[in-house]
Amino acid sequence: YFAAVVMVYNKTRALAENKLLILYLVKKIEIPLSNSEIWQFVSEKNLMDYFSAQQYLSELVESRLLEMTTENNTTRYTITTEGEDILRYFNKHISNHNKNIICEYAKENSKRIRAEYSVTANYFHELNSDDYTVKCGVCDSDGTTSLMEISINVATRDQARLICRNWRDNVNSLYGKILHCLSEEPKNDKAENSSES
Repeated sequence: YFAAVVMVYNKTRALAENKLLILYLVKKIEIPLSNSEIWQFVSEKNLMDYFSAQQYLSELVESRLLEMTTENNTTRYTITTEGEDILRYFNKHISNHNKNIICEYAKENSKRIRAEYSVTANYFHELNSDDYTVKCGVCDSDGTTSLMEISINVATRDQARLICRNWRDNVNSLYGKILHCLSEEPKNDKAENSSES
């Protein structure tokens, strides 16, 4: 009987620590984390299996410790004020080893995750039309300030998908080229202005 009680206690403790690990990870990265980012971390570090991770995420959302948002078929999680309170209160229940793993991961991956989060490219079918509207954007590194947004109408879904893929894959050079083109003086105006003088 005592062995069964110890086993139940250990399972309950592991479940609680795994939920705290997820809260700690989301808090340390400091931006909304996608389901796949969380899964990549916990699987890479052999902390939990896929189904447990999904169950914990669901339970953390249900208990309002994480907030879930879905945009462009990507589910992202942010820690709530209640989640931060719980994390502060039960922080000592996360092993220093696991805290160090999460802090190291956050340090190594935060910039990459922020960069991925700051680029958007979506398309949707226009009502009462055969056209598609493509919306592309890029934000600053913390994802709070929009640097550029572009909206383009195209004729086919394939064009819309291609534009989205090209924007995501080439955003740095496209942003630079567009900004350069829009901010340089037109060459024709210079020639016309000099002949008028």
